[in-house]
Order: sequence, then C-alpha cells, then structure tokens
Amino acid sequence: MTERTTPQFIEDSELRPIADILDQADLIYRYHWAVRNARMKGQQLPAALHPGVTEERHYALNWLIGYNEQAWDQVTTDT
Repeated sequence: MTERTTPQFIEDSELRPIADILDQADLIYRYHWAVRNARMKGQQLPAALHPGVTEERHYALNWLIGYNEQAWDQVTTDT
C-alpha cells in the first residue's frame, strides 16, 4: 500500500460480485441473530463471534446492499 498512490490503488481495485456481497449479508444476519438469541436466553455466545464486531459488520453490509433504502445514519440491523 505505501508504494502505491491513491489513484493507482483505485485503478487496480475490483468490485466484488453482488452474489458474494449478498451471501456475506445473509451470513452476518445469521451470526448476529445467533449472538442476540444467546443473549436473550442467557446462554454462552457462539464461539468466535464478538457481539460488537458482528453488529458493526451487519450494519456495514446492510448499508452496502441498500437495505430498506436507508441512509448511513439510519441503517438498522434487524434480526
């Protein structure tokens, strides 16, 4: 990264296929539900799922896919 300029970085970047992004959005939805469900039932959180990271990733992916056409500051992470 330090050897490339911002324009070079942008020029070399490639968009991920929408199918891959939607798959990740579905997966993080399921992960986030597993975290919330465990908390509601007073159970141990699923291994390797950090609640804060899970929620933030869910938030970002929902924004990326245009979930309910919500603006960045209004994105919800429904489960």
